[in-house]
Amino acid sequence: MKKFSFNNQAGFSLIELTIALIIISILIGVALQQMTSVMNDSRQIKTEREMEILANSIVGNPDLTGNSGRTDFGYVGDVGSFPPNISALYTNPGGYASWDGPYIPAGFTQDSTGFKTDEWGAAYNYSGGVIISSTGSGTTISKQIARATSDYLLNTVYGDIKDNSNFPPGSSYQDSVDIVITIPNGAGGSQTKLYHPDSIGNFTLDSLPVGKHPLRIIYTPNVDTIFRYLTVYPRHKDRKSYRFFGSYFSGGGGGGGGGGGGGCDSSGVLILRPNGSGTITNLTTAGCVSNWQCVSEITSDEDASRLERASNLYATDVYTFEDIPFTDCDILRVTVFYRARKEKNQGTAKPVIYVGGVEYEGTESSLTNSYSNYSYQWNANPSSGSTWSWSDIMSLEAGLAIKGQNTGSPAYVTQVWLEIEY
Repeated sequence: MKKFSFNNQAGFSLIELTIALIIISILIGVALQQMTSVMNDSRQIKTEREMEILANSIVGNPDLTGNSGRTDFGYVGDVGSFPPNISALYTNPGGYASWDGPYIPAGFTQDSTGFKTDEWGAAYNYSGGVIISSTGSGTTISKQIARATSDYLLNTVYGDIKDNSNFPPGSSYQDSVDIVITIPNGAGGSQTKLYHPDSIGNFTLDSLPVGKHPLRIIYTPNVDTIFRYLTVYPRHKDRKSYRFFGSYFSGGGGGGGGGGGGGCDSSGVLILRPNGSGTITNLTTAGCVSNWQCVSEITSDEDASRLERASNLYATDVYTFEDIPFTDCDILRVTVFYRARKEKNQGTAKPVIYVGGVEYEGTESSLTNSYSNYSYQWNANPSSGSTWSWSDIMSLEAGLAIKGQNTGSPAYVTQVWLEIEY
């Protein structure tokens, strides 16, 4: 019988096994390094998102808007100062009456401490000011909330006040006009600041924190009061115009306090400027937070703040406008003005009014490469075909439709306003 021998059967030597183990170890090490790198990248992305949420909790989310513009200014908008630490975004730091938190979204605060640490479990570094940082990764990851605290705490608003006949107070009446604004004082309370206009009606409100603050303009002899909420934005550059209901400064009589005024003893032109976003908002902003802010200035700032349309299809913006003084005068016509230009080749625009849920367009104009003023007038309300009423004007939204050619040849608009002839 034949015998079998296993002496010549092939196998792994000790050297071969050692080499195989080394290769496997190297592959495992590389895989672990890659896994660690992926995990750290994921943690960094999540940490950066968390710091963005914390920043919005401190100064507000600029993307949250309503009919009157931006609605969220966070802790700073309510208290008038930057929080002393991150905990103050979740818990009132000292019985502050103006604190209206928690400012951190509910989904970010599943427990009372998790929002204070980064994705590596290390505490965020923040003790007031404009920088939040994370060091859990072994390096510093920073989030800059603002360029400087003064952008959110020390803003200036310019304005002017005149009477119903468009007369300024002059030296005789300027001290009879009180301009009173109430703002948070930075320590959980509020403070009231008093100003007076100059002889031509101009005034400056200084050192204002961001937020929505009550403003009263009072003609003291008649106790006639204009009440508004003034929205202050970071690095504010806006200008507001206000008009009393009575003809106090022109020698034409008092016209009734607190919103009275009556009769039509004159004619004139009332200029109204945008004060909030309307029903339709489709243009792209440049140099401003909300669309209406780009076109509301009294003196055009041209390309410093503007709206853009980089397409050969029309897009429309309409806006709400300042309140009007009471008068019994008949309205002759309503004219929409806008100031626009094209870049390079193609650009057209047409004024728009929005009445009763319907958009009505004026005549199309071809734009030039330099800013120019364009307009279209409506002698009657196109919704009803009747003469304009003052209640129509109170609910009127207006703006424009504009188109360019493409991203290399857009069209721009830098101002929009209404003129009401009566």
